[in-house]
Amino acid sequence: MKRVLILLATLAAALASPARAQEAATSPWSKGDHASLRLIAGATAASGKQRIGVEILMAPGYKTYWRSPGDFGVPPVFDWSGSTNIGGLDVRWPTPERFEDGNGHSIGYVGEVVIPVSVQPADPAKPVMLVLKLDYAVCEKICIPVKGEVRLWLEPGVTSVTSPRLERFEARVPAPVKLGPSKSKLSVLEARLDEGAIEPGLRLVLQAPAEGKVEDVFIEGAGMWSFGKPTLSLQPDGTTLALLRIVDRPKGAAGPIPFIITVRGKPAAIETRLDLDIPAAKP
Repeated sequence: MKRVLILLATLAAALASPARAQEAATSPWSKGDHASLRLIAGATAASGKQRIGVEILMAPGYKTYWRSPGDFGVPPVFDWSGSTNIGGLDVRWPTPERFEDGNGHSIGYVGEVVIPVSVQPADPAKPVMLVLKLDYAVCEKICIPVKGEVRLWLEPGVTSVTSPRLERFEARVPAPVKLGPSKSKLSVLEARLDEGAIEPGLRLVLQAPAEGKVEDVFIEGAGMWSFGKPTLSLQPDGTTLALLRIVDRPKGAAGPIPFIITVRGKPAAIETRLDLDIPAAKP
């Protein structure tokens, strides 16, 4: 009798906890030199979009790169052309870290990363077949190009699954904020050309809430824009001044230029998109 009661209790717990009974679907690993690639499915978003993650697992001591890889890195190249029933894809990048790479600095991830992707089915009533061909690089002391191909079948309709690895990296995606102060988040108060600098650069005024901290800043611009590692200095008013040298810029670029500013720090990273008035480069 005791054994029957235990079995009934176990069955009741399983029925009462459907999330535990549904683990995330994953593709088989695509193995390369010093790294492996796979896809992870997550629960359907409230918008109806399917949530997945592109997981790259690397050998100890190896790293791979962010969308803007820094001085010497190689960004991943996604090819979803073999997929079916895809209406749109939105790749969302977790906050990266900066590391020394030869005589400069590169930007990316060490050891592992899951890159979240939102998938909009063309027909929500039909299944989605995801086919990803990914060209990426992993580096220890020398960069090695890696090619991987993975496939994942997504059933139509709302699904609720447990995907802690995907959720952990989704939490690292920078929160979008507008220019201006914030009580609870990191913020960009001011961004402009640093006209007093010997070398052309940008001047940012950043702010962290109480117990927060600015750790790094990454700036992206369309084309060949490239910026050096920021110099961060805490100001008497509690703000942080960030100075970034312009290493390279597209030829002839001037006027209102769109930039993406990502601030890494505590309590969590943020991302600000804005236009800066940049004068033409001196001949």
